[in-house]
Amino acid sequence: MEPDDLRLLAACFEARKRQIEMLPLIAAALGVPRGELFYAWALARRQQTESIPNSAWRFGFHGLECDLENTADGRFLRYDFGPGGREDCVTPWGILQFVMTSKAPWQEFPDLRERFALTGPPYDHLSGDHGKISEVWDRLELQGCFEPAAPGLIEFQARYTSIGEDGIRCMSLPHSTPDETVIDCLVAQMPVLSARARELLEFGVSALRG
Repeated sequence: MEPDDLRLLAACFEARKRQIEMLPLIAAALGVPRGELFYAWALARRQQTESIPNSAWRFGFHGLECDLENTADGRFLRYDFGPGGREDCVTPWGILQFVMTSKAPWQEFPDLRERFALTGPPYDHLSGDHGKISEVWDRLELQGCFEPAAPGLIEFQARYTSIGEDGIRCMSLPHSTPDETVIDCLVAQMPVLSARARELLEFGVSALRG
């Protein structure tokens, strides 16, 4: 595994750790159970920006995503939610923003910041080059590091998807489909880290130490 591949994979696991760690703070700020956070705003279809009390953190919902930013030190964490509101999905753009802004007490990735920088320093969440991270991301994808968040839902959608005469794919779910399931279908293909990713990271770290 290339050094950049290993470092980016480590960044993915660090970002996932922080996503899981920080989500309860957002849920508490909104006064909803953690498991209901995604649906609480996704079904409402409204933009929402709020601050987390007694902290420098501010979060903003948009589309089916949420941005979490520390206004004091610039740390930035993007949530690309998966079905059921699972918070551990990873995307090239989200990880790029994390890499460009992560700092203590979170793990830093100075080598990746320089490798993926489009502008700066100083760096912020818009300083990264998506094309640069995509080169490394694509290699990780070919090695089986990512898998869809909900393969079963993807199969469910396929049963109700057809291709029209114009070549456009059209999905028509049964009218009885719960609203939550409809929302879940929209994010069923979001990538999550696979068991293979963990194996490659552990093997790579062991090889470097050896």
